[in-house]
Amino acid sequence: MKVAVLASGSSGNAIWVSSGSTAVLIDAGVSSRRISQAAEGLGLDTAQLSAVLVTHEHSDHVSSLGPVTRKFDVPACATAGTHAAIDRRLGKCPGRTVVEAGTDFEIGDLLVSPFAISHDCAEPVGYSVSDGRTVVAVATDLGVVSHPVRHRIGRADCVVLEFNHDEKMLLDGGYPWFLKQRIMSNEGHLSNEAAARELVSLRDGPMSALVLAHISRENNTPDLALATARDALERAGRADVDVLLAEQDRPTGPICLGLDAQSTNVITSTGVQASCTR
Repeated sequence: MKVAVLASGSSGNAIWVSSGSTAVLIDAGVSSRRISQAAEGLGLDTAQLSAVLVTHEHSDHVSSLGPVTRKFDVPACATAGTHAAIDRRLGKCPGRTVVEAGTDFEIGDLLVSPFAISHDCAEPVGYSVSDGRTVVAVATDLGVVSHPVRHRIGRADCVVLEFNHDEKMLLDGGYPWFLKQRIMSNEGHLSNEAAARELVSLRDGPMSALVLAHISRENNTPDLALATARDALERAGRADVDVLLAEQDRPTGPICLGLDAQSTNVITSTGVQASCTR
C-alpha cells in the first residue's frame, strides 16, 4: 500500500491511499489542481482514483469535493448525515454512496472500514483502509479517542493521527475563550498530550509508520508535536516506528507498506518527506 498526505491543516485536507490498481482520496479540502499536482509530483497515478471518502462536512475537508469528483469521475462516499450537510455545496456529482460507521465496504482492491469519531458536526467518521495485507487508519478531527477509534488505530500498520494543539499554547494564546473551549471539548480536536497517551497504548500493535496530522499553526509547532510523539513512542518501547509530519503547504509521502515497501524506492525531492516501511 501507499499513503500520502497531500495537505493537512485548518486550510485544507486530502489524503491518498492506494494499493494495486485502486486509489481513494480521504477528503477533498484543497483544489483538484493541487491534488493532481501533489499526487503526480509524488509519482502517484491519478487514473487509479476510484472514490473520495469524506470524513465530515467542515469546509477544510469538502471545499473542493464537487470539482474533484467531477474531474476524476468518482463518487463521494459519506455518511447519511454528512451527505445531508453537504448536499447543496456538492452540486453535480458522478455518484453518491452512503456509508455507515461499523459497516465495511469494498472499492476495487481496497476494503474500507468507516468508524465513528467525536467531532462537532453531523455524522463524522474516520477510515481504516486495507488491501488484505496491510492497514492504514486515518483519525483526525476528534475530541476524544473512543473505543472504535482505538480499535482501528490499534490494528493499523500506518496511523494518521491528529496532533492538533499544545494545551499550554492554546490556553495562553489569543483565541477567544469560546473557541478554546470548543477545541478542548470532547467534540473538538486532539491535543499533542492526548494523542501521545494513545501512542503508549499502541505498544503491542503492528504500527510501523505514524503521521502527525492537522497540526495547528497558531497553537502548536512541528517540533513540539514531534518531540511529544517520539517521547511517547520511546516510553512505549516503539522507537522503531517511523514518524512523519503532515503539512499544510506541501505533501508528505509516499509511505510504502507491505509489498510496495519491498519493491518501491523511496521517493524524495525538495520539501517532500518520504518513507518506505516493511
